[in-house]
Amino acid sequence: MTLVRAARAQLALELADDLDPQLRDLCTHELDALADSLAPWGRFSTPVRVESVARMSDLARAASAPVDGLLCAVAELTRVVLLAPPAWHAAPTVAELRVTLTHELAHTLLFQRCHPPGRTAPVALPTWFREGMAVHAAEGPPPAAVLRRLPSIAQLDALADADATLVGAAAQPCYDLAHLLFDRWHRDFGDRRLAALCRAMRVGHAFEDAFVQACGQRTRDWRDAAIRALRG
Repeated sequence: MTLVRAARAQLALELADDLDPQLRDLCTHELDALADSLAPWGRFSTPVRVESVARMSDLARAASAPVDGLLCAVAELTRVVLLAPPAWHAAPTVAELRVTLTHELAHTLLFQRCHPPGRTAPVALPTWFREGMAVHAAEGPPPAAVLRRLPSIAQLDALADADATLVGAAAQPCYDLAHLLFDRWHRDFGDRRLAALCRAMRVGHAFEDAFVQACGQRTRDWRDAAIRALRG
């Protein structure tokens, strides 16, 4: 195992001995760029192990939920598993690999910020918040094209709280809506409320209770208002 550390975000990656060479090169040569993208969203509390698998079936076994056609990696509290680039449907560019790894590390960062010490079960975060934060960290604010890609308005409520099966069936719309909703949430509440929400979850509150404490309103009330704003 090789340990590499960045100057920002307290990012430390433990590179598995059998990590795909292209991914190893990315982790070592793009480490500071990864940390720069993640630093605005907090600091890691523990190193993250980076592993790769050679087949999609291996990645599916590493995932805790059904996978979708866009999936090339999965994230846990202290581990990220990526599909080796030769197994992707199309050969990824360095930029695509960087976005994918940043997205998964953003998941891990949020998990670590919300996870109560000593707890073994993963924290439960709604799809729009979990995926929206990761897409925002990896790709920045949503461009106008994201709103134009959304499906019919009637589906938005279901997509916001999509379970693993729905994400698998409608991955891109789920990610697009999550991106838009989290961007709106962050503009409404900012970093201080994000920190407050994470602190509340870290002492054992469920997301809904933490949201009320941090934001002063129920999750559904805010989400429904945000969806109405998207509808125009």
